[in-house]
Amino acid sequence: MTSRIIYANAPHDEAQGHKESLETHFKAQNTSFLAELFCEDELKIEHTHEIKRRCVLKFAGQKAFLIAAPSLNIFAQNALLKILEEPPENTFFILITKHPSALLSTIRSRLPHTNKRTKTSLPPFGLNLKTYDLCTLYQYLQNADKQFNQEETKIQIAALLEATKQAGIHLSPATLAQFDNALYANALYLRPSYNLLPLLLSILQERG
Repeated sequence: MTSRIIYANAPHDEAQGHKESLETHFKAQNTSFLAELFCEDELKIEHTHEIKRRCVLKFAGQKAFLIAAPSLNIFAQNALLKILEEPPENTFFILITKHPSALLSTIRSRLPHTNKRTKTSLPPFGLNLKTYDLCTLYQYLQNADKQFNQEETKIQIAALLEATKQAGIHLSPATLAQFDNALYANALYLRPSYNLLPLLLSILQERG
């Protein structure tokens, strides 16, 4: 078994179901198997430390860590990177979350993924990316600070990225990297306007 990402509408339910499927699979193969289940509303650094502590404990068989959370703290993800790249022998990880935007691109690029979500659409972004200018940008950001909490800001960041695709705006690697930076800043509770401004200015420049 190899580590992977699963996108699911209900990450906790998916983790429990996947755990049962793995147990059935390894039992049929007469192979010792241990599943460690971490279901959190937000995966935090202390959860990652506990995962790292447990994964080095000796076990004579296959070991899986099922990590399910709608939100994953940036620091927790960074702490997971090393062990995802070099897992202990006979150990694999299943990361389960709802949206790709919940994960750093450095994690997404390292693991294969399976999308088990039923089709849901992001809300439309609050600006027309083909026509907005500095004036409408300023008005949008003023309202953003009043309207969006942390979770809603994360959704707006994902909706903005989707809107660039729909508008046919090609983004440079540097601008794409800014989206990861924005998710990181959002995890630190940076104001929505401060978080979205660099993205929208870069898109405005690349739109021409």
